[in-house]
Amino acid sequence: MSADKKSIFVWSPFISKVGTVQNVINSLNSINKYSNLNTNLINVFGEWDNYKALFSLDKVLIHNFKFLQFLKSWDKTGFLKSRLSYLLIFLFSFFPLLNLIKKKKPDFLIVHLISSLPLTIFYLFKFRTKLILHLAGHPKLNFIRKTMWKIFSKKIYKVICPSEELKRVFLDNNIFNEGQIKVIEDPHLIIGDIYKLKNHELNDNFFHESKVLIAIGRMTKQKNYSFLIKNFKKLTSKYKDLKLLIIGSGEEKDDLKNLIKELDILEKVKLIDYELNIYKYLKKSDYYISTSTWEGSSLAMIDAAYIGIPILCSDCPSGRKEFIGENERGFLYRQNDSENFLNLFDKMYALDTNEIKKIIIRAKKKTKKFTPFKSFLKLNKVLN
Repeated sequence: MSADKKSIFVWSPFISKVGTVQNVINSLNSINKYSNLNTNLINVFGEWDNYKALFSLDKVLIHNFKFLQFLKSWDKTGFLKSRLSYLLIFLFSFFPLLNLIKKKKPDFLIVHLISSLPLTIFYLFKFRTKLILHLAGHPKLNFIRKTMWKIFSKKIYKVICPSEELKRVFLDNNIFNEGQIKVIEDPHLIIGDIYKLKNHELNDNFFHESKVLIAIGRMTKQKNYSFLIKNFKKLTSKYKDLKLLIIGSGEEKDDLKNLIKELDILEKVKLIDYELNIYKYLKKSDYYISTSTWEGSSLAMIDAAYIGIPILCSDCPSGRKEFIGENERGFLYRQNDSENFLNLFDKMYALDTNEIKKIIIRAKKKTKKFTPFKSFLKLNKVLN
C-alpha cells in the first residue's frame, strides 16, 4: 500500500441482498475512478464473493475473514436466524476487525451495515482511523439504537445520511451534532447500464392495450401491498384499462395471491419474483406506485423518475418528500389514507400530456443527484 495515499476500508456485511450492496459497489468504483485513494473491502463470511466481478478488482483490495465461512451457506432467513447471524458476525469478527485496523491503520473506516461491532471497537480502543457511519435509509430509532448512537457519537467522525429529512431527525433527537452530519444521495444510477437494460426485449401481453401501475420491492409488511391491492380494486371499477404489476419476493407473497383471488382481480394483477432488470418493466409501465409504511432511500422511485414515468408514493419517512416536493415531481398521499390515495391517483390520471411531461422532466432532472459522480464529489469533501 502506497504510504502517500489515503486508505479507505469499508465494513458492510450483509445476510440478504439489499440496496446497500449496489451502493457500496458504485461508491467504491467511483472513488477508484475519480481519485487515487486506496480502497479496501472487508469480506466477513464470503458475502461479497459473488460480487467481486462488479468491482474494479485491480484497485479494490478484498480482506477475507476466515472464521465464519459456514455462514455463507447457512439459512439466515426469518427473524430468529437473522438475529443469530448478526450475533455470530459480532462475536467472531470482533478480533479480526480489531487486528485489521491496528495492523493496516486506515485513514477512514466507512461503516454501512451491522454497525454495532465497529462502533463498539472504536468506543473501547483508540485509533488514528476516522470512523464514518454511512446510513443508506431511514432507520427506526428505537430506544436501544438511539442510546447506542448517543453513547458512541463522540467516536464518530462523520455521519452520512441520504436526506435532509433524516438529518433533521438526528438533530431533533440530539443524537449527532450539525457538524457531524453530511447529506449525500445514494450513488444509484449507472446511466450507461440503465440505457442498455431498459432496451432489453420484453414480450409480455400483460402490457397490451392497458395502462400499467408498477410497484417494486420485497413482498413484506413494510411495502404495504395489501393496501395497494385493495385500493387498486376500487380503481378498476372506474378505470377499466388499468392493470397492476408487483415485482419482488418475500414472505407475504402467498397472502397477496389469496387477496387478489378474493377480490376477483386475477386478470388485472400480476406478481413477478425478484427481477435483476427492472428497467425493461419500468419502460413499459405508465405509473410507479409505492405504498410503503417506511422506506430506505426509495431507489425504485429514483429509477422510475429517471425512466420517465409519473410517481405516486406514500409520505412515509424517507427522502421522497424532498424529492417530490409539493407535487412538483410526482404525488405524495397521506400514508394509509385510502381516500387521499384515490383522489391523488384521479388527479394524476386526469393530467393532460403537457402537465405530465413537466412533472416527468422536473423529476428526471432531480435524479442527477443520484449518480456515482455527484455522490463522489460530496464524499470527497468528507474525506478531505
